[in-house]
Amino acid sequence: MTTTARGGASQTADAAASRGDAMAEEGSLDVGVFGPVWTAGWQWPWAVVLALMLGLNFLLAADRIWLGGAILLGGPALAAAGVRAVNRRAADALETGAARVRRAAAADTPGDATVHSLRAGTGSVPGLDPSKRYELTNLAVGERALRVHEGGEVDLFTTSWTVADGATEFPYDRLAAVTHEDGELRIDLVDGSSRTYPADRVPRDLLTDVTERIRTGGRTAADGG
Repeated sequence: MTTTARGGASQTADAAASRGDAMAEEGSLDVGVFGPVWTAGWQWPWAVVLALMLGLNFLLAADRIWLGGAILLGGPALAAAGVRAVNRRAADALETGAARVRRAAAADTPGDATVHSLRAGTGSVPGLDPSKRYELTNLAVGERALRVHEGGEVDLFTTSWTVADGATEFPYDRLAAVTHEDGELRIDLVDGSSRTYPADRVPRDLLTDVTERIRTGGRTAADGG
């Protein structure tokens, strides 16, 4: 029977993989946008609703026409400016954060290795192209093992990035297959257990590289394998 665990190894998988040394980093992202505008962009539905409620309250209940009118006009305008800013700046911020997470994973990988990155977005907002947060997994294809750094994240809402502690190594002789289906990268072990990692896109280069390593026991054509 196959045992699958998301975000954590099954007991059988733990026997086939080893944890690396601890590694934890975090940092902030400069999106070049005034904070309240950026926040209003991500929360624009609430910003519009709040502006309508406050504006109408001042207009009708408090009889403060100028203040109520200013809120009714200013709230949606702030939200619209925020939406434009997020759609224009979020992609660059995501790439910057992902690159920093990837560099941290590469620095924690011993020997020569090719690092491939997976990402999966969560927290969609109507009218916005990006997701609020992206879960990042970096996989280093080394000489003897596939090293998986999971738990990385880029949070576009709070403009921050983080790298979790440690990594998991899967020696090639313990790997049965690495595939992608239904938005997940799946690592199958020879003992019948498996692990999955979220991935919005098919990592074709990674799949080709690892499949060749599994077939040759870690050697590549460049190594004379």
